[in-house]
Amino acid sequence: MKEQISQNIGDPEMLEILFRKDKTAFIRDFNEATRGIDTDLVKFWQIRLKSTEQIRQHPALKTGLAVVAVISVITALLARLPLVMKSMAPEDFYFRNLCILIFAGLTTWFIIKNRITGWKNILLLALPAIVLTIFMNLLPEKLTDTTKLAFIHAPLFMAFIFALAFVSFDFRNTGKVSGFIRYCGEMVTMTGLLAIAGAILSGMTISLFEIIGMKIGRFYEENVVIIGVAVIPVIAAWLIDLYPGITDRIAPVIARIFTPLVLLSSVIYLVAISVSGISLSENREFLLVFNILLLGVMAIIVFSLSELDRSDVRKLNVILLFLLAVVTLLIDLFALAAIITRLSEGFTPNRTVVLVSNILILVNLLLVSPDLYLAGFRGKPLDRAERIINRYLPVYFIYSIVVIFIFPLIF
Repeated sequence: MKEQISQNIGDPEMLEILFRKDKTAFIRDFNEATRGIDTDLVKFWQIRLKSTEQIRQHPALKTGLAVVAVISVITALLARLPLVMKSMAPEDFYFRNLCILIFAGLTTWFIIKNRITGWKNILLLALPAIVLTIFMNLLPEKLTDTTKLAFIHAPLFMAFIFALAFVSFDFRNTGKVSGFIRYCGEMVTMTGLLAIAGAILSGMTISLFEIIGMKIGRFYEENVVIIGVAVIPVIAAWLIDLYPGITDRIAPVIARIFTPLVLLSSVIYLVAISVSGISLSENREFLLVFNILLLGVMAIIVFSLSELDRSDVRKLNVILLFLLAVVTLLIDLFALAAIITRLSEGFTPNRTVVLVSNILILVNLLLVSPDLYLAGFRGKPLDRAERIINRYLPVYFIYSIVVIFIFPLIF
């Protein structure tokens, strides 16, 4: 958004279009994009945005706090269910339902924040979560590979329900989808900060009570830690709205720092794979861990790309992302070769998931790499790469549906 504002700083009509397209991003980036520019049009927008920001912040201080408090209390009570009802082991309950509780709270917050109304819209958001909850709790108590995979992929499924609420069902709007990706990075940052603060407070509290002979560790874990894990993301979402400048500056810095570090690690790892002589196909744990690694690298590429329009060294960052994509593609080919070798022994749930997810990532990287190259080395705009990533995201949603609901029936 910053670049678009800069390019159209003298065009009142285009500025209005950009503002209506994505108000949050426009308000966030306008001051930085117009730094050092002192025209009547810029002064007009500064006054207008200042008034808009005051209107946005006022409900967050009052109504927003009340809404977050109610959502947090309801989430906390639901998180306490296994400790009260005793019908299911707490560990089993949280394994099946904790991510659903977290995303349900976040989705509810954005339904209220974005003023999503109409029973059809509410049903479109609530029904998939209800179906997932029922399905998760009907799966056999004895954990199998398919049930474990269903539990692992449930957060991915719920993340897309949350995304629909975030963009108010306007999933064709590239600006809003990119804003959601950026927001996820800010959420991770804020949630991590709150979690660190909570861990320090918890450690101090438990230690202080132990000094006077009171061991409250188990009580604290059951009544504070679990509830904290469930409600912290909702509180983080509210704080991001209340103080957008905090994560707004941290997230891009994290993207800039981690991109070259992950690239360096990936290059070293690629060299190590090539010279080690280890048979990757014989190591089952490697393939599963490696799959998580690929997803992590893909997430870094997607998140970093969403932050590039605010970077002062954009070209360097794009080149680094292109190199990271190429290295990840090469590593992915090693993994695919190892997976295909193991498939000679027959298909299993784990092998199938690893194969499919690797192919999905491979296709995603192949689609976006040419545009990263053109943007980094030829100075082309990044719009097409951003659109490709945004349009490819539903593929992961369909993949999560297949793993959660279809795999338990097949295997």
